[in-house]
Order: sequence, then C-alpha cells, then structure tokens
Amino acid sequence: MKKYLLFGVLIFSLIGACSSNNEENPQKPEPQKPEPQKPEPKKPDPQKPDPQKQKPVAYDWDFYTEPSRLTVVKNEKNPKLKKLYYQIYGTPCGAWYDGISPTKEKNERYLRNLVEGAERTQKTPIIVIYGIPHRDCGFYSKGGHPNAASYKEWINHVSTIIGNRRAVVIVEPDAINYCNWKVGSNERKERAELLNYVGLTLKQKNPNVATYIHAGSAGLPTNAAANAIIEGGVEHMRGFAFNVSGVGGTKEEQEGAEKLVARLEQLGIKNKHYVIDTGRSGINRPKNPNPKAPYNSCNNFAAALGPRSTKNTTGVHADAYLWINGGGGSDGDCGTGAPAAGKPYPKYTKALVENALRVKSIKELEVPKELQ
Repeated sequence: MKKYLLFGVLIFSLIGACSSNNEENPQKPEPQKPEPQKPEPKKPDPQKPDPQKQKPVAYDWDFYTEPSRLTVVKNEKNPKLKKLYYQIYGTPCGAWYDGISPTKEKNERYLRNLVEGAERTQKTPIIVIYGIPHRDCGFYSKGGHPNAASYKEWINHVSTIIGNRRAVVIVEPDAINYCNWKVGSNERKERAELLNYVGLTLKQKNPNVATYIHAGSAGLPTNAAANAIIEGGVEHMRGFAFNVSGVGGTKEEQEGAEKLVARLEQLGIKNKHYVIDTGRSGINRPKNPNPKAPYNSCNNFAAALGPRSTKNTTGVHADAYLWINGGGGSDGDCGTGAPAAGKPYPKYTKALVENALRVKSIKELEVPKELQ
C-alpha cells in the first residue's frame, strides 16, 4: 500500500530556570527536572526504496502492442477505416490464451511469440489466462481445459514460456462466480484450488510477473468480492483486476477497487493493488440499447473506450489502467446474431470509438506514416 514516510526531526525544548530575586528572603532556586526527550524517529534507509511506493519490475517498461494488430491497420485501404481501426489496434491490450484454441500447438506458439517479441522491444505484454475448466459456466465463452490435471499442466507450461521475462498477467476473468456452486462442493473446491495454483506457480517461478485475479467490478458487493478472491488465492498475487470486459466508468471502478483493498486489509490480506480494464470504461454503465442482451455489457453499443493502457493512474493502489479486453471484439451472440465471442465486430468497434471521441474519454490518434 502506498504510504508516504515523513522524515522525523527531533525537537529539543530548552526550558530556562526561573529564580526569585527577593532580597529580603533570598531563596535558592529549585532545580528543574529536564523534560524527557522524545525518541528520534527512525529514518528510512535511503539506499532501500519504500516498498509501498514501488511497482513490480513489470512496470519498468511500457506495454506491448502485438504486431498483428498494427498489420490490420496497415492493410486497410480505406483512409477513414484505417484511422478508425488505429484508435483501437494502436493501443496495447490483453492477449487472451487458453492453451487449446485453435490448437494446443498454435496457442503455445502465439504465447511464445508474444513474450519473446515483447522482450526484444523492451515492452511488457498483458497476458490473460483464460482456460479454466467449465469456463464461463457454459455461456458464450464456454470451453477451457477438460479437467484439473490438464489445466495445471498448461499453467506449468505458461510459466516455463514466460520464465524470467516481464509480464502483467490477468487470471481467469469471471472465474470467481464459481458458477454458483455451493461452498464446500467438490466443483467449487477444485476451481479455488486451480486459481490458487496459478497464483502460487507464477509467484514461485516467475519473479518478474505481476499477477492479478479478476474480482468482478464495482457493481458487486465488496464483501462478497473480497471473500471470493481470498478463496481464489489473491494472497499469492500482486492483487486483483476490476471491470474486465465490463462497462463501468473509470472513476467509479477505481472507487470500488479502493473499497475492496480496504476490505481485504480488514480481513488480513494486506498490501494489495489492482488494475482496471478501461477498454470500455469511457461512460459509466450506459444502458444497453439492445433489449435482447442477456447482460448490460454484452456488445453494448452505448459504451465507449476509456483511458488507453497506461501506468499513470490516480488511484492510491492502482498499478495501471489496461485495455484487458482490447475493445472491438464481440462478446458473443448477445441475442442479435453478433459474431462469436472474441471475433472482430467492426460495427461495435465503430460505436466504441465514436462514443469515446464524443465524450472525450480518449484523444484521437493520428495514424503513423509507417502504417499509412
């Protein structure tokens, strides 16, 4: 937690003795007891930076943009679309991996290329681990590994690929709903064990990784979110991620995240930090114009892009604002026959960009010459 240490200065109070000058009855002044001195505050070692103010080494570099995103911009011939796409694809965002799609071999190659490419350019990749069994509880993003053994094997492999490289890792969006399994059920115990396994593995084997478990959003009850991520092993991680793929406003999500940090402290989990997904945080929870949407953020055409991925935040415990969900990708059918979850959705991309420029939640970027 960020606390500001004040350098102490010892103040000595010099008290003069008062004497009576009555010549008729001269008296020897009574000696005054010295006032006890206050102990000198311990000064911090200037050679050791305050750990509360230090971010992990993963934040020493700027964030990495996958070259394939910029290729989309470069290959677009229509100047207006090129500029539109650059507003999305020119910003670093989360790379989602499950160890399976489209095949195990290709998925592994994508991840290896990501971390190696980032290291070559001295940038930090944003990696989203998204392969837990019973993923998305069978909804639009259903899938994941068939069993716990397969998942652990994959996590071990992910850890090996990352090695000592820098990375910001987001752990299993939406997994902490535990598919509404009852506390104490075998299914819930297994999921909690797997989330803990991710945190412990990366903590023990990947020293330059900052790991965050998804903790829902500011719309959830703080106590419930705290208990859920404690069960999921937040103690083994840097902290938590808020608003992943959500449409909560940046300010509102940050306020909720600070409350969650405070609640974790009360529950004995100290010094936790967070990141916020600002990919669609430009407007706070706009009503979805699609009456068939099963939930408010499902391809919400009234939403807007929020602050681009950055380490510059205003939250006391906020490490970064990140486009964890990179904006423009479909959330699934959403009752309108939209593209499958994760697939490009140009109409949605256009709405997010135009809404953001209208409310000024982002600055419009000019397409660099090398992409024109």
